[in-house]
Amino acid sequence: MTIHGTLIAIGGNEDKGIKKKTLHVQDTPHDFVTSGILYRVLTETNNPDAPIEVITTASSIPDKVGKDYVKAFRKLGHKKVKVMHVASPQEADDKKVLDRIAKAGCVMFSGGDQLKLTTVFRDTLFAQLIHERYVNDHFIIAGTSAGAMAMSDLMIYPSLRKKGLTPEVRLFPGLCLVHEVIIDTHFLVRGRFRRLAVAVANNPTHIGIGLEEDTGVIIRNGNQLETIGSGLVTIIDGRSLQDANLTVAQEKHDIFIENMLVHVLIHGNNFTLRNKTFS
Repeated sequence: MTIHGTLIAIGGNEDKGIKKKTLHVQDTPHDFVTSGILYRVLTETNNPDAPIEVITTASSIPDKVGKDYVKAFRKLGHKKVKVMHVASPQEADDKKVLDRIAKAGCVMFSGGDQLKLTTVFRDTLFAQLIHERYVNDHFIIAGTSAGAMAMSDLMIYPSLRKKGLTPEVRLFPGLCLVHEVIIDTHFLVRGRFRRLAVAVANNPTHIGIGLEEDTGVIIRNGNQLETIGSGLVTIIDGRSLQDANLTVAQEKHDIFIENMLVHVLIHGNNFTLRNKTFS
C-alpha cells in the first residue's frame, strides 16, 4: 500500500526561534528560518494556503504552547496557523473539529502527556479521518515529545520508580500511524536508552527510535526514514537478539541483553524500517 502522507516525529524542545532558548550541545548547526525542524514541517507541507492545526491536547499549559507555535510558524512566513485543545472523545468527533482537520495541510501534536492523546483520540472519527488523510492525501502529521511517542502502534508511558528497584517499562497502544516502531524522546538529555532497549528486547519485531531534543525523523510511505535537526537519532534493532534476561536481581543489575544492534544517525542520514538498512 502506498502512503501519500508524511509523518514528522520530533524529540521535543525544538527550536521555535525564541532568543536565548537553551538547546543541547548541537552536533549539526541549523538556522531556525532556513533549516530548522519547524521550517522542515513547512517545506513538507508545501502549501502556504493550507492551515496548520496545532493540537495541544497533551499539554498542561495549552494556551502558552499554542501561542509559541503560532509565533514560530508565523515567523517562518506561514500565516494560517490555528490551535485546538480537544479534551474528550466527544469533542474530537465534533463536526467543527472534523471540518478543520479535513481542510488542514498539517496537524501538529504538542508535547505533554502521551496517554492524554490516546485516551482522547483513539477509536474516534478524528483518528479515522487523520488516518484516511495520511494514507490518501499529501497530509503532514507532526508531533513533538508526547506527540511523537503516540504516533506508533506501541507507546512508552513512564511508571513511578519504586525504592530500590528499576522502574518498569510500560507500553500502551498508540495511534498506529506507523507500525512495528517504538519512539522515545528527549532521549540523551533524560537518559532514556535503558527504557527503549528494554521495550525493544520485549518486542524484538519493533525498531526503537530514540530522538534527541531539537532532532527528528521524517517518515515517508510508512517506511523511509530521514533524520533532521541538530542532534542524534539512536536506532535500536532487536532482530539479532540471542537472549534477554530482564529479571536479573534488579537491585544489583539492570538488564542483560545480548547482540542488540544500535545505530546512531545524524542530520541527512536515511534508514528503511522494513529492511532495516541504510540508504
